[in-house]
Amino acid sequence: TYVWKEAARQIREWKDRLNYSVPVSVNVSRVDMYDTALPETLEGIIRDQGLSGRDMLLEVTESAYTQDSEQIISMVKRLRNMGFEIEMDDFGSGYSSLNILREIPFDVLKIDKEFLTKNADTDSGRFIIKKIIEMAEGLHARVICEGVETKEQVDMLLEMGCIYAQGFYYSKPISLDEFLEKYNTRKVPA
Repeated sequence: TYVWKEAARQIREWKDRLNYSVPVSVNVSRVDMYDTALPETLEGIIRDQGLSGRDMLLEVTESAYTQDSEQIISMVKRLRNMGFEIEMDDFGSGYSSLNILREIPFDVLKIDKEFLTKNADTDSGRFIIKKIIEMAEGLHARVICEGVETKEQVDMLLEMGCIYAQGFYYSKPISLDEFLEKYNTRKVPA
């Protein structure tokens, strides 16, 4: 809860300082998903900061759906109906089930970095990555590929139709001050 509150506080600060929203993804564990008060907790946090579910995105790892999936799916549907965007994180790192993709409402499918690094070098691996991207798009979800480190990976993903990626190719982790210096194109007095 502390991390969620701090993320919401930071989003609010950036929104006020930069005059635009910088959405932040926060992790929600499988244990969190069993907490019946989770929707009210998250709603209270964003309400206190004057935010919406589009400002603080909820990342749920693919592996969270593998045990007691009915409970998790029910909670995901409830959170999504409240306006939160759901990101299925680390897709391809576990035992991916196509039935899970069919049953779970999600807005973003994040392809795990290990899946990219282990599969981008073979024809069959690239074929699978491309089909995952097409499948997610067919389910009306955005796709983000994690762990992108080279221009060749960027080009391959763009050719496959994946326009969102994250990784060291774009930026290594940076401090808050570095972020504001790099991305604050509209200087607002502190």
